[in-house]
Amino acid sequence: MCRINHHQCPASMIAVCIATYNQESFIAQAIDSVLAQQCDEPVRIYIGDDASTDGTQAICERYAAQNPNIVYVRRTQNMGLVDNTIDLYHRIMADGCTYIAMLDGDDYWINSHKLQLQMEFLRAHPEYGFVHTAAYDDVDGVRIDADHPDKPVGDISLRYNRQGASHTNCTVLFRTQLLRQEELNDLRKQHFLVLDYPLYGLFSQHTRFGYIHTYTAAWRRHSSVSHAQSLHASMRYLYHYARAWHWLDKMYPKNFHFRWDKAILWFLWQNFYFLFAQFKKKL
Repeated sequence: MCRINHHQCPASMIAVCIATYNQESFIAQAIDSVLAQQCDEPVRIYIGDDASTDGTQAICERYAAQNPNIVYVRRTQNMGLVDNTIDLYHRIMADGCTYIAMLDGDDYWINSHKLQLQMEFLRAHPEYGFVHTAAYDDVDGVRIDADHPDKPVGDISLRYNRQGASHTNCTVLFRTQLLRQEELNDLRKQHFLVLDYPLYGLFSQHTRFGYIHTYTAAWRRHSSVSHAQSLHASMRYLYHYARAWHWLDKMYPKNFHFRWDKAILWFLWQNFYFLFAQFKKKL
């Protein structure tokens, strides 16, 4: 990977956005999987450490000291996933990076040509601004094939409802120009627990979505904001998901097919499924 100094972007640059919090067991693998990328575009890594209290800071500082193309941002107090990531977006936009690839601090890439595959797709399809790939679920170190090739592609502006684009966030790459200041500011004011679903919903109104059925990443499933391990946490997460769905429909009326009866039935079904899954584990 080429070495470049902060605030000196070439004409085209991929920014890898890594939000992390208390992930000392995983963050090194995430960073290494980016450093292993073989891509003909220059790559810069932006790490937002949300005031971790474990060894995450020491690991990130060591990598940043050894790699000038790593921008490490240490938060003085916990901001939450959404604000942490949006702040990284503002830094990336200010630096003039052309593309953004997403990778949470506990996930990792498994294909050293991931970014190259996606860049080749975007070059061949200039009308597309967003592309994602297949991914494995990593459950206690075991990779499980939970993906499927039948995902919405192209113009999905009227099909991005509560199911989204069935994307796995650690596989996503998009054009930075899709980030709109006014939409980011409004999104931040909503205080959602989740970011990818509402943000990519906004993207669906501005660009076409691409999908490559190649496995490039592993999504680690464990206790976190997005992997609720209790009924209360599950209900809280799903409530914010439903709020985001409603917000998108208000932003773009009628495009997201929001109805309270559908939202309530979905909410109840998801929590029933959660309880059933927990019951099966105890058998």
